[in-house]
Amino acid sequence: MVSPVTTGSVPIPLWLPYSGLPLFIAEKAKTPLAWLLFWTVVQIDCQRHRTPGIVEIPPAELGALCGMTGGQVLKNLPKLRKTGTLRCFLPDNAEEDALLQVITPLETPIPWQTVRDAQPFLRALPDHAFRYAHASEDQPPPAERDQADPLLREVIDLYFDNVSMKMNAFILDELSLIARQYDLPMIRRVFAKARVKEVQGLSWILGEIRREKQIKDKAAAKKIGAEKTSYS
Repeated sequence: MVSPVTTGSVPIPLWLPYSGLPLFIAEKAKTPLAWLLFWTVVQIDCQRHRTPGIVEIPPAELGALCGMTGGQVLKNLPKLRKTGTLRCFLPDNAEEDALLQVITPLETPIPWQTVRDAQPFLRALPDHAFRYAHASEDQPPPAERDQADPLLREVIDLYFDNVSMKMNAFILDELSLIARQYDLPMIRRVFAKARVKEVQGLSWILGEIRREKQIKDKAAAKKIGAEKTSYS
């Protein structure tokens, strides 16, 4: 069987454009650019992850893939977030990475089962082929079940103890993305630094986590290189 990577293509959830979601997102966000952004994130997610995951990409790069400037992407992602279809952590500028995650199970105006029944080319597909229609293991729990998720609960407590007591749905989404994308010991260290520096926002924390991760990754790569040299 030919690999999708070899052919330059990946399976994408073609049921979504038939679900009423394009018009819903455009109307809710008050711009047709929101659907274009969402669909581009979906394609990147499908390219990078076998199952729905977190897309880490600079807004400038995301914009280049859908015909927008980085500034336009930064302006429209918050509108898209308000539609309840995408979880976002936005950087301070278009050159730094954003964290993006399609929310699952994705609620669409037309249910995925109805879409499958109505479209002949989709009728033979099994339930699991309808990406985003079902809950993903990598998704945080709803707000009312935060207490059931020890990882997210600890990151929320770190935020309250070291940064701010301010909380809303968007901040919770950002904390959820941090909790699932990075190692907990690293997150703890950075929140401790934030307390010392009296940091009042999450952008600095995300940047510092990434800086520490880069240092850790470089050290690991250097160690592997040294081990290979010693065995040669």
